[in-house]
Amino acid sequence: MTDASNEYKVGYGRPPLQTRWKQGQSGNPRKRPRQQQESIAEIVDRLLLAPVKLSLNGETKHVPALEAIVSQLQLKEIAGNARASRVLLKYREFANQHSERQLQVIFVDNDYSSAVSHGTPKRDNG
Repeated sequence: MTDASNEYKVGYGRPPLQTRWKQGQSGNPRKRPRQQQESIAEIVDRLLLAPVKLSLNGETKHVPALEAIVSQLQLKEIAGNARASRVLLKYREFANQHSERQLQVIFVDNDYSSAVSHGTPKRDNG
């Protein structure tokens, strides 16, 4: 008969001996890379750019979720919803601060620009 102290009991945290990892055996045998965790910014971008159905004037079209949110806020703002106006104002401020396209005007001082600013071109009599 077998001794009770030598008998291996299977249970919580004690898997059967034949299914345990062997020493030196990899837990990732096919060497698949681990999936990278998405950052919160990437999750928000993915969700706001996901296409959704939007019905305007009986016409249904697929638009990014952000566009649908903004159009609904505009409709509520037009209807007189003060809360929607505040939220839309914050969206506009954020968009203005973080827009990639910013107009930058650089004035170059040369003969043409001085002629335009003074009204008459300078001529060289030489």
